[in-house]
Amino acid sequence: MAITALPVLADYDISPVTGFLPTEEPLQILPDPYFTLWEETFKCFNGLLLASRLRQRVQELPVLDATRLKTKAEQRRGYLILCMLSHAYVWGKHEVAAEVLPASLAVPWQKVADMLEMQPVLTHAAVVLWNWRLLYKDGSRDLNNLDTLGTLSGSSDESWFYLVTTAIEATGAPVLSKLVSAIQLVRDENVTGLIQELESIRDIIEEMVAVLRRMFERCDPYVFYWKVRPYLAGWENMAEAGLLNGVRYEGVDNGEYKKLAGGSAAQSSLIHALDVAFGVEHHSTGFRPNKPQANGGQTHPTNDNKTNNSYNDVVNGAAKSAPPEASGSGSTNFIKKMRFYMPGPHRNFLTHLTEVANIRPFVTSKAGATAKDRSAEIEKLISVYDACIHQIKSFRDVHIQMVTLYIVMQANRGPSISHGGFAPQPQAHKDKTEVANGHAGTVTTASSAEKSAQANGSGEVSTIKPAKKGSSILYPQNVIFGAPYGLAKKQEEGNDVVRGTGGTDLIPFLRQSRDETNETKIVPTSAISKRKHSFAGY
Repeated sequence: MAITALPVLADYDISPVTGFLPTEEPLQILPDPYFTLWEETFKCFNGLLLASRLRQRVQELPVLDATRLKTKAEQRRGYLILCMLSHAYVWGKHEVAAEVLPASLAVPWQKVADMLEMQPVLTHAAVVLWNWRLLYKDGSRDLNNLDTLGTLSGSSDESWFYLVTTAIEATGAPVLSKLVSAIQLVRDENVTGLIQELESIRDIIEEMVAVLRRMFERCDPYVFYWKVRPYLAGWENMAEAGLLNGVRYEGVDNGEYKKLAGGSAAQSSLIHALDVAFGVEHHSTGFRPNKPQANGGQTHPTNDNKTNNSYNDVVNGAAKSAPPEASGSGSTNFIKKMRFYMPGPHRNFLTHLTEVANIRPFVTSKAGATAKDRSAEIEKLISVYDACIHQIKSFRDVHIQMVTLYIVMQANRGPSISHGGFAPQPQAHKDKTEVANGHAGTVTTASSAEKSAQANGSGEVSTIKPAKKGSSILYPQNVIFGAPYGLAKKQEEGNDVVRGTGGTDLIPFLRQSRDETNETKIVPTSAISKRKHSFAGY
């Protein structure tokens, strides 16, 4: 049987220096004047959004031909612009979510997404891989020398949120060639060389964890949850945010609705590569192989990283408009589904890497059944392998800490001002307010009381009493405030589900991913203190 060749990074649009980031800075403007209308709208869309005029502007745009985006750099720039304009259009600002995306955005967005072998929705690649510029051209890609090309909220907190992740991608870039090298060393049965390579990989992941911790420096949790996060959400599992059926893309797939997950850290090809190379297996949330389940002790079949569907299975099948459906019951492996939101070459790299990954089987075979028969070199191999796994687990630990602070705690606390930063509506018995329903050129009218009742699902009208004299904010009697938009809302009492921008039940998903990582260690964490030798990196 022929041995599968190792992946060559360049074949998958990956650099040994910059990793999944492009080697050159992303374009700051499309060179073809044909796309001037896109660039002009993108340049001022934060102001248009603030003035509640973005939807009007988008409805006035013509449908441009995306095939005129000739280079990868142009396609990435076009994709970024369309991602931001489209998410701003759908979620609005103090507006009811629009369930119909006009053809002026939908048609070219689908076209450029097809060119990049991606989905027409805001992704990690759009806002992290292709949304940065260097402050000093001769400087490095780190947080002291990066700026964003665009944000949805116009805030520096949002910029920092993206740039920390961009810096993680840059910091982790050298690990990709080292993973491939480690796989070759396994084939050569070069234990000494493998130990050295794994030590380097461990140190790089540790640096990635350190960069992730910097998120707390300049991204305020309140600003992120209430002002930034709502725009990152997609339209899968978003019925509670007003998109029961997802979003209908005018002029695309006969106007069928699409349910697509929004931007998620689970779309990072770098993290996927680490999981694949080290044999970390993830399963559908709530289901664990060989572990008793609540439903009569049944177990879920193993769903490891070696099972991969091609991109063509998605775009050419019955469900062309979307990847495999997710459900709250955990029937779909969310992490693997996120590969359909990655650039095609990066996804293909992960498929190739899966076919050749051999580090864990090799270390396991060398570990044997008992520790007493192992040589000092094999003990060191196990130690450094487990140290790499521990650093991946630490990365996920910090991510859970961030989610707790930036999402769970904010949801439980509610807004710090009476109306949560959302627009006050006129009194229900006197006025009516026009609300764009998302269809080009069409608006419907509804009383603010009706809108509030529909938004909270209770049929009751939510009212806010005027602030007491001496407080910083004063509102007239009987003002009725609009409901929070999208995911920006206070957690309801008795509801433990905190929905991620990708549509997942966030905390159970993250905890299981972390635990699955930890369980990949050759020596369980609980047994480390019993070992006589020291574990580097712990």
